Amino acid sequence: MSKKSTLCGILFLSGCTFLQTASAAFINLTPSSTTALLGDTVQVAISADIDATEAIIGFGFDLSLSPGGVFDFIGFTPGAQFADDPLNLAPFSDSDGIRGASNGDLFSGPGIFGNGILLGTIDLKAVGIGTGILGLLADDLNFFFTEGLIPEDPGLVNFLPPVTDTSISVSANGNIPEPSLLALIGVGLVTMAFAVSARRKGKASR
Repeated sequence: MSKKSTLCGILFLSGCTFLQTASAAFINLTPSSTTALLGDTVQVAISADIDATEAIIGFGFDLSLSPGGVFDFIGFTPGAQFADDPLNLAPFSDSDGIRGASNGDLFSGPGIFGNGILLGTIDLKAVGIGTGILGLLADDLNFFFTEGLIPEDPGLVNFLPPVTDTSISVSANGNIPEPSLLALIGVGLVTMAFAVSARRKGKASR
């Protein structure tokens, strides 16, 4: 095997290793419940596994709710290690801008990494019947440096690692009678039927 072929092989293997380890981050969406009734409020926790080499100083996401009409966005609460709207460039987090910064400062906040880092909690209200699917988007990565996960290392770029979408089913808030009430109704119906039958027999014997 020539030296050139050997070098190409080493570079290829190195490239594959880099691609596999390029991002060790992962984002999980965990709802407080996978079922809800109309009018209920459901919380969805956003947590991330972040490698030390990709320690972040902030994050920003757009919220994806599909189909429309099942859930309304109510609010967002940053995790304990983050603060909302650190630059005061816009109103507090809404469905078009869920964000946070380490210690509230995108410039000098400490880098955060580890497993199960709580980025924040989304509050949703069930307003329609069906199954709502929630996801996170970041549509201006590497542009304004305000979306995705924002790394502490200035040599890296903001990125959106794999996200686990979550689904929540909403059903009608029907008032189902308790068993004891159903039993009373049944006894009443049987009594009425017996009384009607006895009255008919009395008339027939006259």
